[in-house]
Amino acid sequence: MDLYSSIFTRKSTRNFTSTPLPENKLSEIKSFIESVKPLLPDAKITYKLVGPEEVKGMAIPKAPHYFLIYGKEQPLKNTCAGFLFQHVDLFLFAQGYAARWLGMMKPKEADADYIIGIAFGNPEEPVSRTLADFDRKSLKEISEGSDPRIEAARLAPSGLNGQPWYFIANNGVIYVYCKKKINGLPGMMYKLTDLDVGIALCHLAVATEHSGKAFEFVMTKGAPAAPDGYVYLGTVK
Repeated sequence: MDLYSSIFTRKSTRNFTSTPLPENKLSEIKSFIESVKPLLPDAKITYKLVGPEEVKGMAIPKAPHYFLIYGKEQPLKNTCAGFLFQHVDLFLFAQGYAARWLGMMKPKEADADYIIGIAFGNPEEPVSRTLADFDRKSLKEISEGSDPRIEAARLAPSGLNGQPWYFIANNGVIYVYCKKKINGLPGMMYKLTDLDVGIALCHLAVATEHSGKAFEFVMTKGAPAAPDGYVYLGTVK
């Protein structure tokens, strides 16, 4: 399963067919989720796989399936959730399906541990794009130093397309930073920038493993000072 190539052609959609995926395919997706190594060893992110009758929210796309993603209070909870389920997003795309992160979606039954949702299913039309179609900041806007893996992180999706990440590369190590908030009125209401950085970290992990190396994320002392408006999250080795 080539998750790496999916990074460079993946596109989300709001337009799904109503046809549910077969049970054997849903079981395969669940097995894949269990196989993903978590960002932090003790991360405990859970989910429910539900239909449209169990979700609510404004402008929710109609899809046959939704993930409701949960996590109790723990270090980097949202970041760990974004990391895990962006692997799922890439897996679905590689299988010919489509998905969309949904920050405004809620479960019908309120739960204080709820983080975010994802719609997925068969797209109504093929969804893919070329590099020229991505609306993303340049490498020099989001990083300093040089590491080819950062290009994969640059292409990660994010809420409001805020791209709230910054990377400092030095001798094969990448220091990872999260923007505290997105500028503008919509950004004042958006509280998931740390989840978005988890999505970018997924892309870094996939790129690292594609290069034949093991991905390791740690929180260390002595990281370079965070750029203005950012906080240090951790280090990729």
